[in-house]
Amino acid sequence: RVLWNSLPVTPRVSSVCKLVPRFLRVYLSVLLTNAPPSCIERVVPLLLQRFASLYPVDFFLNAVHSLIIDTLQAIFQQWPGFLISLRDEVV
Repeated sequence: RVLWNSLPVTPRVSSVCKLVPRFLRVYLSVLLTNAPPSCIERVVPLLLQRFASLYPVDFFLNAVHSLIIDTLQAIFQQWPGFLISLRDEVV
C-alpha cells in the first residue's frame, strides 16, 4: 500500500479507474443473476479481501467500495444462510 500511495495518478490510471467499476458492476450483476449459489458463495470471501486492497484513488475507492457493499447486501438478502457458512470470513 505504501508503494501505491507514492505512485502518481497518470491519465491512463485515471481512465482505468473510471472504467473498472462499470465493468465490475456488469460482471457482478451477471454473476448474481446466472451463477449457482455455490459459485456465489466462493465469491464472497474474494469481495471481502478486495475491499481492503484497492488502488488508492479516491473516486475509484468510493465507487468500488459502494459496489462491493451493495453486492454483499444483495447476496446475503438472497442467501441468508451464507452468513452462517461464511461466518469466519465475514467476521
